[in-house]
Amino acid sequence: MKVGVIGAGISGLVCARVLKKSGHEVTVLEKSRSLGGRCATRKFGDHVVDHGLQYFTLRDPAVRKEVAEVTGTELQKLTAPILQAEPKGAVYREGEERFYLRSGNNRLGRILAEGLEVLTETEVPKAEKSWRKWKMAGREFDAVISCAPWPQSAALAGLKASESGYDPCLTVLLEYQVGRTGGEGAYARMDVSGDDPLAWIACENVKEGRVAEGCTVYVIQASPEYSRQHIEQNPEYWASDLQVLLEKTWNLDPSKRGSVFAHRWRYARRRESAPSPKDLPKGFFLCGDSWTDSRLESVWKSGWMTAEKVLAI
Repeated sequence: MKVGVIGAGISGLVCARVLKKSGHEVTVLEKSRSLGGRCATRKFGDHVVDHGLQYFTLRDPAVRKEVAEVTGTELQKLTAPILQAEPKGAVYREGEERFYLRSGNNRLGRILAEGLEVLTETEVPKAEKSWRKWKMAGREFDAVISCAPWPQSAALAGLKASESGYDPCLTVLLEYQVGRTGGEGAYARMDVSGDDPLAWIACENVKEGRVAEGCTVYVIQASPEYSRQHIEQNPEYWASDLQVLLEKTWNLDPSKRGSVFAHRWRYARRRESAPSPKDLPKGFFLCGDSWTDSRLESVWKSGWMTAEKVLAI
């Protein structure tokens, strides 16, 4: 079969690898220049910062084995704790193993794409069915797989999503031109209640080799409610607002402020209450968090399962 995969997210790349290994011709179509989807990393001045997926767990033995095999020495363990906002100082899921990739979490996308035909900067406005074939980007396919969030996947297939089913997330990267002073030695502070606009504050310094000497870099991810309220506003407004809140929370010196970067994740995380997609056209498949939760392990397994469905047709 000729199979088209829309999106070079983790689930789509995992699925594409299985299908290619099974002898099928697979093409991955990605609208941006980067690979890995929300497993995103960027160069931030002299620093390398994860501005999407902050870390991942490997509780599932099968996923753990495959991730370890493909990443090798890139796979690193986070040892600094995550603290909860309330009760103050409580450790979040103490003893849980957490991982990241040494050169950036988006490295996982580049690793998974090795050996695949991936067309970057190729936007697919719609997947059109013509008799038994699907037409996209001037090519014909026997089957199409979308790893985009469900609202985007539904639009590609000409379907209507009854609701988004996703929480947005406003993310800010902040540089301070001073060695680390806040955070009580923790990797991150998180608010599980959703009441605090600063739902997540992480210090990228705990990831080896990421931050230039003499600087500290923080990653803020705002709460879903704050993000919904401000997502259409000018990023300068909410980035400044969140920065001031951070400085108050971790007693940071405003005079040491350096570079700032703001990013909107409109479909950051699938809600538990999100409805499952139904009545998909024949030959159109989904993988990723269109129908599972947004954890790396879950979307990885969804890539395997979707490949099995395609192989069964």
